[in-house]
Amino acid sequence: MDVLYEMWLHAICDFKPELVAKIAPMFEKKSETFSSPETDLFMLRDIGISGEFARRFTEPEFFKRATDIVEYCQNSEIRIITRESEEYPKYLLNTECAPRLLFAKGEYLDVNDKISVSVVGCRKPTDQGKVIARGLGRNLAENGIVSVSGMAEGIDAEMHWGTIESGGKTIAVLAGSVDKIYPKSNEKLYYEILKNGTVISERPPGTVTKKYFYHQRNRIIIGITRGTVFVEGKECSGTSITARLATENNRDVFAVPGNPLNWQSEIANRLISEGAVVVNNLDTPAEYYKKQYPELFKSIGTRRIPDVGAKEHFMNGDEHILNYLTEKGVSVGIDEIAEELGVQINVLSGRLTILCIKGYIRQESGNRYIIVKK
Repeated sequence: MDVLYEMWLHAICDFKPELVAKIAPMFEKKSETFSSPETDLFMLRDIGISGEFARRFTEPEFFKRATDIVEYCQNSEIRIITRESEEYPKYLLNTECAPRLLFAKGEYLDVNDKISVSVVGCRKPTDQGKVIARGLGRNLAENGIVSVSGMAEGIDAEMHWGTIESGGKTIAVLAGSVDKIYPKSNEKLYYEILKNGTVISERPPGTVTKKYFYHQRNRIIIGITRGTVFVEGKECSGTSITARLATENNRDVFAVPGNPLNWQSEIANRLISEGAVVVNNLDTPAEYYKKQYPELFKSIGTRRIPDVGAKEHFMNGDEHILNYLTEKGVSVGIDEIAEELGVQINVLSGRLTILCIKGYIRQESGNRYIIVKK
């Protein structure tokens, strides 16, 4: 279908995903004359569309809006992706109410011959959650996996930054338009993503984000990925809606186990009880897909950093933790570690969690940690 004709249908439907999905297929085989015969108007009424709405098909303002959007995109380096485009994520077609149009900025949306995994969670995560999300972003990048999230504050942003830091490719699916940076606190991240991946949306340029857009956006995050990792989030939240969409659309579900006394752990712990893949190591998603698609991994290669020891493999400061626990040789309480190394407990807690996930140390009862001898 011609891009302008498709845009015209979307403009008539005010870019509402459910309405587009209901109406646009009726016109796929019609000649692109930007008008609708009376028979089509009767068809619209048959599916519950009012006569007042049907008259939009004969009103010139919607054709003008469509033309203006197409011209704006052409002048603003915004790509318009239709289902016929090679760039359209084919995996997305296997979801309910798959978008017929996507707007994209940044690099070519190259996911059809790669593994893509989304990482999602709450906007106010724990320090441990932040560290885990960023670590997952790095690990996906190191294994040649495209990471996907929503560029929101919290888990989303940490994951994107982790991928960027490791030179990987990341995709941000925005609730508003691709030319409106939201939240503004992620402005720097937005421009880094444009240099290291793609920003996409189903909303036309100039669209200001509305609350209900996020729920609609989440189906795209799920749709363009083979699986989703849930880091932190509470029930009755946007993350819980994403979890439901992942299950309904038969996507692989991964979850990071958390403290049952913290509300941030509600969704992940529930998903694990329902059969989600437990993320007990940052390698879990990559190792899972290496077994599922070995030939695909051979073609995309790996960016893994050689394992040359803790000093080279971790952020500054981790080697001090490992050296200290190695010297002690027994389990040590977190308070003692913090005092000895001069580190705030909230920062130390996140680093200890990552080291546990990596398998270098083990947590024991009483919030004590011990080096794992190999």
